[in-house]
Amino acid sequence: MVAALTETLTDLERRIEMPKEFVVPGESAASAALELARTVLRRAERRAVALERRGLLPGAHLLPYLNRLADLLWVLARAAEQAESKSSTPARTGRRRIQPPKEQER
Repeated sequence: MVAALTETLTDLERRIEMPKEFVVPGESAASAALELARTVLRRAERRAVALERRGLLPGAHLLPYLNRLADLLWVLARAAEQAESKSSTPARTGRRRIQPPKEQER
């Protein structure tokens, strides 16, 4: 199941234009619903990690599956935005590069 999710994810990533930077989620109703589902899924993933740390998680497949599924929901949200001709809004606008402080000359 993890391999099938990875294959679906890879195929979908080839079909859409992936953002080059962090984006503000929820540009459309469909993408907002997918982002909400991803948020709930990430919460479940964190709980599963806690269970695994206590040795209460049977098998090793649940965590990779939840992780891949959350990744797929993120890509589906971007696909939904593009299907509705909406572009992802960069999370940071007008970014300035931070320059390291110059050494003072003595």
